[in-house]
Amino acid sequence: MKSPRVIVLELDGWLARQLRELAAESRWLIRAVRSVDTALSLVLERSPAVLLVQFEPSEDKPSLLALIAEVHQRAPDVPVVAVADSKLPDAERAAWTAALLDLGARYVLFPPLTKSVLEDVVSGLLMAAIQRVVGEEVALPLPRPVTPTKPAEAVIDLADEDGEA
Repeated sequence: MKSPRVIVLELDGWLARQLRELAAESRWLIRAVRSVDTALSLVLERSPAVLLVQFEPSEDKPSLLALIAEVHQRAPDVPVVAVADSKLPDAERAAWTAALLDLGARYVLFPPLTKSVLEDVVSGLLMAAIQRVVGEEVALPLPRPVTPTKPAEAVIDLADEDGEA
């Protein structure tokens, strides 16, 4: 099994910094990327992973939405967390959440976002991804080592040697 990875598609590096300590403790890799193509190629590698996609609802970036849909279709075992970069009114937040969940995101997070919430979401998703990989591996019992059998050796009783009984 390859090392578990947290793949972060963002521009400012804030998400990756928030997860650095958790990743170090858990021995996970953090791959901060800035392009959709790089993120997709990393996701398609066969290893436990979580993809975080930072999006700005006010910007027109269909490539981020297409990435979420494509990851959901081509790598359904890789959970996607969409993280908004700005606050929204409740109605817009609900609309964006519904749309992103329909595309395949497992979680949609909006500010204010704390480090502990982010760590909890990512660690839960990545631990589940690791369990799926470990659970899929067929554990065959190891064969027992063959120990050659020796012919029984005669037992010598030293008391009988000297004629003492």
